[in-house]
Amino acid sequence: MAVYQDNYTAMVIFAQTQTQFGVQNGNLINPDGTEGIFESPQPNTPKIPKEDGNGGFSFKQAKKMVVGLGVYGAVKSVANYVKNNYGDIMQDSNAQVEINEAMNIIQMGVNIGMGFAVGGVWGGIASIVSTGVSVGLQTASFQRQMHRNQVQSQVSMARTQYASINGGR
Repeated sequence: MAVYQDNYTAMVIFAQTQTQFGVQNGNLINPDGTEGIFESPQPNTPKIPKEDGNGGFSFKQAKKMVVGLGVYGAVKSVANYVKNNYGDIMQDSNAQVEINEAMNIIQMGVNIGMGFAVGGVWGGIASIVSTGVSVGLQTASFQRQMHRNQVQSQVSMARTQYASINGGR
């Protein structure tokens, strides 16, 4: 076996000969042109060229990435705080409900889009079905809560003997 290696390529050449008695001779092909068995001073692994000495890693790039991620995290945290506490900050609970509903609708759209992006047509259909089931369950929960509220209101009115409606005793 002969090995030829430079900075970009590595070749391994296998050559064996046999004598007339079936005895195998050593490798007679060497990269330097000499005869005899070639003993490589280096292992038979090719050298892969790199962009720079440390494999493309740069502390300057890493520092920029960490700073960018930190800024992104801080902005995201502030945006989430304002989004989640808008009603308390501005004393507008109706606007907070509208913001929450809009974010739910946007999230459903993102989930359906991701289903199509990741799973193709079948993934999109599955995400639509999943979103439909989720909306259906939320609607059922809301209807049950409304029914409970109505029953509780009727019970309260019966206990007070409709004092507010009939004008008292």
